[in-house]
Amino acid sequence: MPLWTRRPPDRLVSTLTGHKEAVVAVAIAPGGSWLATGSLDKTARIWSAEGTPVATLTGHGQGVAAVAIAPDGSWLATASGDKTVRLWSAEGTPMATLVGHGDGVTGVAIAPGGSWLATGSGDKTARIWNADGSPRAILTGHKNWLGAVAIAPDGSWLATGSGDKTVRIWSVDSAPPSP
Repeated sequence: MPLWTRRPPDRLVSTLTGHKEAVVAVAIAPGGSWLATGSLDKTARIWSAEGTPVATLTGHGQGVAAVAIAPDGSWLATASGDKTVRLWSAEGTPMATLVGHGDGVTGVAIAPGGSWLATGSGDKTARIWNADGSPRAILTGHKNWLGAVAIAPDGSWLATGSGDKTVRIWSVDSAPPSP
């Protein structure tokens, strides 16, 4: 008998409702005390781990495709089809809007130290931003849209996945270049 048939089934703890369209992104804060969701309804939401709504984040002009939470849990980023990334406090207060991508932003990741983040877009680029929202670098070379970004645990490199059927590995310089 397979091992998985011998363990008790996972149990549903709660169902979070409130979004008006499909939920396409979710991230859990370090420590597990809260989570964030992103929806095609153009909003992101912050919830307590028990499922209580904390905040509804509005301002994106299209669906929220990705969410990421800073390693210290003090802020989060939302990426949208409206070509922007928005930074928010953990309470839902807007902090910055990152503008520069030429197409919808489909992926976002925050570096382990929380001092920078990376985004991927349908414009075939990845971008690196400082945590204050200022631009740091544009990574080019993919031949099709970017659907995913991930940052190494030590923050020294990142990976991007693309519709061109490739994954690219990028070194990250610790000193931000001039924009």
